[in-house]
Order: sequence, then C-alpha cells, then structure tokens
Amino acid sequence: MCDKLNLELPEISFDSNLVELIMQLEVLRNKIAPLEINPQLFMQVKEIFHMIESLQSARIEGNRTTISDYVISKFEKSKEVDSIKEIENIENAINYVNHCFDEDKDFKISNKFIKELHYIITNGLKNEGSKEIGSYRTCNVKINKAIHIPPNPIVVPGFMQDLIEWINRDDKMQMQLLKVAIAHHCFTWIHPFDNGNGRMSRILTYSMLRQYGFDMAYLLNSTAVFCIDRNKYFKMLQIADENTNDSKLIWCEYVLNGLHKEMSKVSRLMNKQFFADKIVLPAINKALELHFINNDYKKVLELSLRKSDGLIKSKDIQEIFPDKTPRQIIHLTNKMLAANLLQRIEPKARTYLINLICKDLIRGVIEMLYKEHFISVEE
Repeated sequence: MCDKLNLELPEISFDSNLVELIMQLEVLRNKIAPLEINPQLFMQVKEIFHMIESLQSARIEGNRTTISDYVISKFEKSKEVDSIKEIENIENAINYVNHCFDEDKDFKISNKFIKELHYIITNGLKNEGSKEIGSYRTCNVKINKAIHIPPNPIVVPGFMQDLIEWINRDDKMQMQLLKVAIAHHCFTWIHPFDNGNGRMSRILTYSMLRQYGFDMAYLLNSTAVFCIDRNKYFKMLQIADENTNDSKLIWCEYVLNGLHKEMSKVSRLMNKQFFADKIVLPAINKALELHFINNDYKKVLELSLRKSDGLIKSKDIQEIFPDKTPRQIIHLTNKMLAANLLQRIEPKARTYLINLICKDLIRGVIEMLYKEHFISVEE
C-alpha cells in the first residue's frame, strides 16, 4: 500500500519553457481589470462560458449532448434527461465555487468544500452519480484505460488532507501555477470518490485559479485545456503518474501551455471592439437571417453595442426611429423585453442592455465563439 503522496514541485532549469510560460501567465493574472465591456454584459459572457465549460467537462467523460441540445434544454421545458442534468450539475458547481470566492475574498479550499462540490456534481444522476455522494470513497476503484490503480480507501482521507494543506500553504506566487497543475494530477491519482473524479479534478483546477487570484478565471474555460484532445489528456496523466521530475515537467508544461492559450483568448475577448465586431454583431445578423428577429430589433441591439457603456434609453431608441411615435417606441421596447432580447439594468429601470442569453441570440454567440476559437465543441 502506498503511504505517501508525492506533492513535490518539479525542479526547473532557468532556460526551461516552463519559466517563460509562468512569466507570461503572471502578466495575465490580473489583466481582466478594468473591463472594456459593461460589467453586466461581462456576467452574461461568463455565464455562456461556464455553460460551455460544463458541457465540455461532461463530454470528456463520454456525455454526447450537443450544444444545440443543451441550449434547447435551457429555454424549453422537457423531460429531465440524465445527460442534461449532468451538465447542469457541473454548472451549479461552478456557480457554487464563484459564490464562495465572491462572498469571501479569503476563502480557502477545504475537505468540506470539496465534498459539497461532489454532492452538487453527482446529485440526482443515475448513470454518472455516486453511491457515496458527498463523501470520500470506502471502496477500491479502477480508472478506465489507465495503468495506475488508485490507493486503498483507508488512506484517502489522509491523502486529501495533505493535498488541501499543500494547496493552502503559503508559497511564492510563481509557484502557484505549478501547484495548480500538480494538484490536478494528484487529485486524479488519489481518485477520492467512487465516481465523478474527472469532473471534480477540473472544478478543482478552476477553484485553485480563483483562490490564487487569477481574475481572468471568471471567463477562463479551464476544461478546454484538457478537452481539446481527450486522448492526449489521458496520455499526459499517465506520464504524470510516473512521478519523476521529468514526468512532472512534461505534465506541468502541458497544463500551463493550455492555460496560457485560454487566458490569451480571454484577454482578446475583453477588447470591446473585437467583442462587438467578431462575436455579437455576427450573432445579431445570424438571428436576422434566421428570422428570429426583425430589422427594428436589429437596429436597437446594434445601438446598444455602439454605446460606450452598452446602455440605452427610450430617447436613444427614438433617435434611430424618428418616424415612430413615443407610444410605438414603448411598444417596441416592451416586445424586446418580453422576448428577452433586452434586459433592464434594474427591475423597474428604463435603461436597457442587450441580453445575449436569450434563445434568439445565444446560438449565434456560441457559433461565433467557436468560429473565433474560444470554444472547441461544435454542434
């Protein structure tokens, strides 16, 4: 029985690619502030990214739900399907992580936190659920297509306590990214739950980035690091299982390179002009082409994008429709609110913002995010 968890960071030579990656990622650590796009619009984009991340995390484990299927499930009442609920659970887990770190800037990962995440991820699932929901396993398990045999359940609580203390240990900032990579592998190596360990390891990666102050993690699709090439991900985990300095270097470079690519994408997305021209405007045009919206709606939505803060009022809409009466403007605005194309910035406010998370726009937004390589899952 293995009685020791190898949490040592790899020794890195000065001319290593890892050194350059760490330096580049440190530059991106807090680059998301200040936002160029409206904060409420940013939260919409965040929700879309987390929806896609949840889908991708489930697909790594074999879930075959498409983007279309999941988007439809968001806006249409249908019979509860296990594959859809699996993705919804991952979304709920991400939201729980955000709640914890938003409510308490000094929040730390703990055994209780990890067990609560497992409960959220596996709750109510038949095929991908757990017999020991929200608890560390009390049975031996095997990992499909892996040589590594996870440790005896007797040592799991101790290993997890060691891992959590190591995650929360004060280390130099430049070491934190290496810890993110090593912790992901150690978690999969321990395999602390009877099921859901893959989903949990990717949520842990996201949680550690939040804890370590990577503001960009809000929009970071950390799952994309592992899902772009599923077979490579499993191969890299097997290399990391060797637990040598060289194998750890290979694994860390793989993870950090993926994080750098994803963070660089997010940095580009935060450019207001790029966001409008490459993502939202094409999505609006797509909605018009499919007759989801009409020309009047299109003009109002484009007006919102032209505003420096993204906000519009009735008088702004009146200016682009000089032939319409104030009553007609109110009627137009109400119809767009009813269709969720616009949202009020406050419950009774008469100031409006484009709403990307509506059935008429979200598919076009996701299509453009895929086209511009922000996400890697096709229809």
